[in-house]
Amino acid sequence: MDSVSALSYYYNLITTYVTYFWTYYRDLFRDYPYEVKTAIWVILWSLFLIIVIFVRLEHIGYKRTKRDELRKKLEGRFGRLLDSIFACDVYNPMSREDIKNAIDIDPERLAKYGYLRNDEQRRMVCRMAYERLMRDEVAGPSRTKNLQLFLNVLGLQNFLEKEITRGSTWRKMKAMTQARAFKLYMNPWLLNRLMTSPKVRLRRVAMYMSVMSSSDSELAYFETDFFDKNSCIYDEIELGYILNRRRNAGMKLPNLAHWAELQKKDYTKCMFVRLMRRFDQREYCAQLEPMFRESKHKKLIEEIARTWGYLSYTEGEQLLVEALLTQPDDTKVAILHAITRMDTGKNQRVIVDTYRYNRNPHVRYEALRCLWNYSDDGKEMIEVLEQRAHPEDKKLFAFFRNPLTLSRMPLNKEQAYHPSVETVYNIAN
Repeated sequence: MDSVSALSYYYNLITTYVTYFWTYYRDLFRDYPYEVKTAIWVILWSLFLIIVIFVRLEHIGYKRTKRDELRKKLEGRFGRLLDSIFACDVYNPMSREDIKNAIDIDPERLAKYGYLRNDEQRRMVCRMAYERLMRDEVAGPSRTKNLQLFLNVLGLQNFLEKEITRGSTWRKMKAMTQARAFKLYMNPWLLNRLMTSPKVRLRRVAMYMSVMSSSDSELAYFETDFFDKNSCIYDEIELGYILNRRRNAGMKLPNLAHWAELQKKDYTKCMFVRLMRRFDQREYCAQLEPMFRESKHKKLIEEIARTWGYLSYTEGEQLLVEALLTQPDDTKVAILHAITRMDTGKNQRVIVDTYRYNRNPHVRYEALRCLWNYSDDGKEMIEVLEQRAHPEDKKLFAFFRNPLTLSRMPLNKEQAYHPSVETVYNIAN
């Protein structure tokens, strides 16, 4: 009762003072012009905002200082162990006992609080590991296993799963990004729940985690209208990383031609057709034939032609020849390249006729280039055509006489997926 009485007393005292000064200053400026009263209000509100901003900046500075102190303390406790995990000469797997012995922590504190005292410390250690992982120039399976064991000893895998289920979208995204970088196995039920989130970005990141964590049949996300509607170049890059990791891990790759058939957007179909040739899925090329016949989208026709050419799908060569006359000039070039890569020797006349009857200089040059790469007597045919060429067309053959331009004549024969740089995302576990 005494506490309640004291609080009531101070509350009434503060209320009385506020009411008194409010009434006093309101009456003081009651008869002033409107402009003066407006200026006074602006000054008062400015002073109030200045005080609020000052207090906020001081609070931010205080939090930063506390965070730096915490980082310094945790670096002293776990820093040398993390550095040893990412040291260039360490590739041997570690045991749980090795990690426990390397952690510098007082036995009494360990018995009372465990390795980490609260969620703030757990977030900081995850951040320390993530920053070192992003700086690491050489990734390796042993390092990944050592890091996963370190996180498991400290209970951080379960902590990241909890972070994904609570808090703001920013916190969930951060936890999922770290879990992906650490290559942690995540609960499929948790990922399925996130894939129904109204947040588009959250659903997409959860989907990519599911691709690597789930079984071969757990890839139905790519068959949904949501993916077809929201797909972009980011998805193609992510799929390249993930499919490469699945291949390195010995997991079967999905039928990308089937996924291309299910999409409504032509650009999404193009993405899967491109990935088919990047991952050498020749066995599914026949499924693209109906799409090639029915599509009116020039980019899709070009991508199918390129895929057939790179994968040497000779069964589709006649379809390419039949479509050549009705396509735009840049699509003609893609079809000519595909026929040349197949190199069956059956359609040299088609390439020659394209050179003779097409009026676009670029298409005519590409036809000569394809002829130069086609079969054994293609180069001889170039010489015959040069002798019979009109004087205005002689300039097209000059490219085959200059050593600098001649070195650019061959067509690349394969387009397999080879990551230019091994990163923490695309190297196998």
